[in-house]
Amino acid sequence: MTARTLAPFDPDAVRPWHLGEGRRGALLIHGFAGTPPELRRLGEVLASAGFRSHAPVLPGHGTTPKDLERTRWQDWAEAVEAAFDDLASECDDVVVAGQSMGGTLALNLAAHDLRVRAVAALAAPIWLSGPLPPLLPLIKRVVRWHRAGDDVDLWHPDAVDELYSYGMRPTRSIDELRRLCAVVRKQLAEIRAPVLVMHGERDRSIDPRCAWEIARRLIGSEAVELKLLPRSGHAISVDVDRDSVNAEILQWFERFAPAPRAAATAGR
Repeated sequence: MTARTLAPFDPDAVRPWHLGEGRRGALLIHGFAGTPPELRRLGEVLASAGFRSHAPVLPGHGTTPKDLERTRWQDWAEAVEAAFDDLASECDDVVVAGQSMGGTLALNLAAHDLRVRAVAALAAPIWLSGPLPPLLPLIKRVVRWHRAGDDVDLWHPDAVDELYSYGMRPTRSIDELRRLCAVVRKQLAEIRAPVLVMHGERDRSIDPRCAWEIARRLIGSEAVELKLLPRSGHAISVDVDRDSVNAEILQWFERFAPAPRAAATAGR
């Protein structure tokens, strides 16, 4: 459900959520102009496997595009850090998954916080395609709003109903996303945590070649796995491959943050 106006979202529909209990945490980060519902399915899968899953709302998101316009990429990154700290205070291991810009923010976090046990980056950008991004520092001074297109790249177009996102995006905020991508592109070699990189090949929002470049630059990571999805569009967490995507993310996180073994029975 994409809001084509500057009117606010229903706060109940886009509020942050917490699922599950246990000593393993999973931080799930939504994308640019998006909201936590886009990762709810993944959160349910992780919670059922024993992860304490948390999906916050990033600053400027889930309200109105005017609120987004007042934020910077550093505000989004600091909110991710704070949410991670909250989970880390309750859990022994914390993993991080993010969709689109959320994946880029997950990589940013992993680049400077060695507590991140593993990462899943879904359709994460490290550059914005087309001739306009380099001109954004100028464009944002003369054009305030960018209207998202009606062209849906999802295999299942009805899956868009799970995506509560702004249809009106501030050009100033798009430039902040461009700046974030430039920073994270340079940080990738610093990441030590294992990273699962996933991208839909039908993606018309973020160039799938970003996935290849992310994997190539992760030279210091403990483990890297790249998975391309020929049928999926940009929002792979809700598109046709969502069940297999969620299963692979769970498998990845279980590999590097396994459930603690039960204490040995007394007398054995």
